[in-house]
Amino acid sequence: MQNTILYLNQFNRVVVILLPNPIFMKTQVLQLTLSILALFSFPDFNFSQAPDLGTAANFVLFTKTGAVGNTGISHVMGYVGTNNGAITGFEPPTTIAGNIESANATTTQCALDVQAAYDELFNTAATSTSHTPTFGSGETLFAGVYSIAAAGSAAGNLTLDAQGDPSAVFIFKFGGAFTTGASTTVNLINDASACNVFWVAEGAISMAASTTMKGTLIANNGAISMGAGGLLEGRMLSTTGAASIYQVEASAPCILFILPVTLLSFTGSCDKQNVVLKWSTASETNNRYFTIEKSVKGLNWQVAGTMAGTGNSVSPSAYMFIDKLPNEEDAVYRLKQTDDDGNYKYGKTVAIKKCVDDADILTGYPNPTRGKFELLFRGNIGEVQSINIFNTDGRKLYHSNSFQSNFDLSDKLPGIYLMQVQLNSKIINLKIVLEK
Repeated sequence: MQNTILYLNQFNRVVVILLPNPIFMKTQVLQLTLSILALFSFPDFNFSQAPDLGTAANFVLFTKTGAVGNTGISHVMGYVGTNNGAITGFEPPTTIAGNIESANATTTQCALDVQAAYDELFNTAATSTSHTPTFGSGETLFAGVYSIAAAGSAAGNLTLDAQGDPSAVFIFKFGGAFTTGASTTVNLINDASACNVFWVAEGAISMAASTTMKGTLIANNGAISMGAGGLLEGRMLSTTGAASIYQVEASAPCILFILPVTLLSFTGSCDKQNVVLKWSTASETNNRYFTIEKSVKGLNWQVAGTMAGTGNSVSPSAYMFIDKLPNEEDAVYRLKQTDDDGNYKYGKTVAIKKCVDDADILTGYPNPTRGKFELLFRGNIGEVQSINIFNTDGRKLYHSNSFQSNFDLSDKLPGIYLMQVQLNSKIINLKIVLEK
């Protein structure tokens, strides 16, 4: 029967040594003892200890210096921000469960925390330096610190196996840029957690379309991006460089968000020519005010008005806003909530059909016409500021600074023409069909 010796290595794993000779020789014992002492003298790196991200843990998308942008419809569970740059593309129908932070005390601290996290991760002693620069292609890896001296990449399927240890940590660090190929997928098995997976690169990080990524990614001195159809359970952080996503689903793992406002409802309806908007909240935290914005077809948003928030409340609050200058077409309204620190986020949207049927106010006779027609206006003529007629290319063919009732398009080509009547409060459009 073989003799065995058990000990814990520097990774807190039990190692079993089988001795083929049933008799311990003194030299064997001495060599083994020295080996064990050497292992215990190694620095105590414990894979159960993940780096502290500080305030950066709240963010899905952040850069210390650079623009933050979104293209297409994305859904983000977590904060979005930059300490120095523009933030664009996160309006509805894109949704954000969290704050949008820009150049404030929160982003200043986050910038420090991102740099500190990168420094800690990049300086963590490697346990593997022999892996090829490309990860994936169906391989399975165990917890450890994988170091690539230059640029690296991932492609195909990569499985991270925690071997039943929910605190197992995986660190991948690259001396250059890091990229993923299209449809790259990172899988977590046997209690592996996205909270404990980290990817750091000295340079840009770029994830191609349909990448499924797990873990926190930090680009040092480089941009960070995720392509169309990406799925991220983690964070995209940069010390210097743009941070961008394109039609992705992203969430920051292992944190509990406390949202400033819990919105219960947001509705709209017509009251004669006015639009009445109503909304209610279940609770509010540092809620300074709401901004009501409106648009036609979700483009060129304009401020319709503002309304003060309750501030701090754990009981329901109800609000109502009346838009007395509604759009001349079907419109979309949305809520923007701003807190005491100037941070803001967008809430729900509601579509409202035009509250007055322009056909009841403005008609042309005859229409279709062979050229001459009469404009019949059933409103207050004194409210008419101008009348314009355009062709289908948008070129203005006629202009009047006051109301008139008779028109002649006999010298124009057959087709459809658009008449716009500008009132004090709105514009009314009327299509005129010219026949020959």
